[in-house]
Amino acid sequence: MPETTQDLAGIPLPSVQSFLDRVRDLTTESDAPQKHSVEQLASSWKAHGLRAGDVVLLALPNGAELLAQVFAILAARGVPALVSPSAPTLRQQALVEALPARALVAMRRPVPQSKDVERFTLGQAEVALFPETQPPGAQPGEMVLLTSGTSGFASGCVFDLEALFRNANRHADAVGLRAGDSVLVNLPLYYSYSMVAQAFASLLRGADLVISGPPFQPAAYLRLLAEQGVTVSALTPLLVRALLQYGGPFPETTRSLGVGGDVLSPEHVEQLLRLRPRGELFLTYGLSEAGPRVATLAAHAEPTHRHASVGLPLPGTQVSLVPRAPGGQKELLVSSDTLMKRRIGIVEGEKLHAWRGPRLLATGDIFDIDAEGYLYFQGRLSDFLVRGSEKICMASVRRLATTLPGVLTARTQVVRGAEGDDYEMILTVADESRPPEHVSEALSRLLRLAERPRRIQVVSADITTAALHK
Repeated sequence: MPETTQDLAGIPLPSVQSFLDRVRDLTTESDAPQKHSVEQLASSWKAHGLRAGDVVLLALPNGAELLAQVFAILAARGVPALVSPSAPTLRQQALVEALPARALVAMRRPVPQSKDVERFTLGQAEVALFPETQPPGAQPGEMVLLTSGTSGFASGCVFDLEALFRNANRHADAVGLRAGDSVLVNLPLYYSYSMVAQAFASLLRGADLVISGPPFQPAAYLRLLAEQGVTVSALTPLLVRALLQYGGPFPETTRSLGVGGDVLSPEHVEQLLRLRPRGELFLTYGLSEAGPRVATLAAHAEPTHRHASVGLPLPGTQVSLVPRAPGGQKELLVSSDTLMKRRIGIVEGEKLHAWRGPRLLATGDIFDIDAEGYLYFQGRLSDFLVRGSEKICMASVRRLATTLPGVLTARTQVVRGAEGDDYEMILTVADESRPPEHVSEALSRLLRLAERPRRIQVVSADITTAALHK
């Protein structure tokens, strides 16, 4: 093969293949090695005409096959972009057109609307390769992390692979990841956290990877930790609340637990620490645009008053605050050599995540910083509502709601009216036996009169289908 395919940002392909050979893929019926090596897959991509810089949209479920395709596309000088395999066909087609992507990869036959599509099987996946009607959408050595929410579903961030590896290394330092660790990936790999902070970090540190995936069930998760000898795991606050509701003990072999994707309330931090008195607990903050991790708190080593913090910035990351109206809230700005290079696709909400200078990114998140430099998340710019003369932080209201027994998620919805803005709340609970009015009353007692939503809806949900957040 050409020399350009022999390493990925300084990592030799044999090392990448050795890492994949150690992956324990629990999403398949067999732990057998992949049918095709990364080098073979890369050769096949090039043989089918993949050009340097062509974007390849991967709509694959969690598994070693997804990682093999990511590394093979990079080795072939293509640019991988990951999307949920459950994304509707029309949404996948919209992403193909918006990025634009040269190919779409799925476990079953992709059905794009484009004409003159070449279809073939590669590894264990099905590929739709589109004609060369447009120039490549990126550059060799780059990778795309897709975004959502305020940036729109058809947008992504372009990174140098080297920058993502730097971020993975810094995160690994912050959480003490080391060779010999067994890292569980049970969050979707199309999340930037799972791909960078778990998969890439494990590759760089010589750790083994255990790949599982949704749905999440507390009993099955705890059993998996013990059976697979997992030493490092990461969860979202939603899944932490489900575990605390379940109440089962963690196995002693699981040394380190990370929590990211949203802010975990201090009450739940303390419950986790009591549940795992000898374990390590790391709270992390980040966003895809930052590549993705920004700050980490070693909660097990900090005093109680810091359990509301997401910690200190990673080395090489500088942060600052800038006032944003209304009410004097301060937005977090991040500067780092791991930030995205540029946007790709159709970007909505241009005012959020905007550049404020060279390598200076506005996050759209409201923070406080104490005298020692610890970061305290307050909410998003869109989370602040002024009702009458009262300023309401809906992120704080949601955090309070999730401290109630049985409450798994709390969502807020702004309601615009002629007399001003108001909001409503939807609470998802695990305990169906508790009357909804009791939950509503308990929340109202936690809130000041001026903070109470105009309506509270309480619904029951199965944690196996509850939505996950990045």
